[in-house]
Amino acid sequence: MDEQARRLLDCEKRAVGLLARREHSRLELAAKLADKGFAAEVIDPVIDRLVEEGWQSDRRYAESLIRARSARRYGPDRIAHELSRQGVDDGVMAEAFAAEPRDWEALAREQLVARYRAPPADFPERARRHRHLVRRGFPPELAHELAGWWPDAATEAHPDHDWF
Repeated sequence: MDEQARRLLDCEKRAVGLLARREHSRLELAAKLADKGFAAEVIDPVIDRLVEEGWQSDRRYAESLIRARSARRYGPDRIAHELSRQGVDDGVMAEAFAAEPRDWEALAREQLVARYRAPPADFPERARRHRHLVRRGFPPELAHELAGWWPDAATEAHPDHDWF
C-alpha cells in the first residue's frame, strides 16, 4: 500500500469514527479532519466518497440539529444561523425545516413559561421578554406578539399545558 492510499484510508477511518458518534456537516467534518493533520487533497475525496455512500449528509445533519435545538426551545432564526455557520446550503436548510415541522409559537410560549413565573407587570417587563425571545432565535414579529402573553388561570391549573 502506497503512502497516498494509507493517508486516504486513515482519513476515512477517522471520518467514519466521527460520523458514528453524531451527524456532522461537510464543513464541520472537513475542519475536524484538518485539525487532525490531514491535508485538503486527502480530505475532499474522502468526504466526497462518504457523501456518495450515504455516510455524510448535510440534510440529515440539519434535521438532527433542528430537532436538538428546538428540544432546547431555541427558535428557527438561531437554528438557521447555526446551520449557516456550519456551511449548510440554504436549499438544504429549507428542506430540513420542512421535514421537521415545529409549532414555533407554541415553543416560544413554552419558553416564556419556563423562563418567567408570572405575567408581565409593565412595559419594561414585556420588552425584556421580547428581547429574550429574539435572543433565543424567535422571529421579532412573534416575540412582539407574545411579549405580553401569559396563560390564563384555567390553563395554569393544568400542568400539561393544554394551550400548546
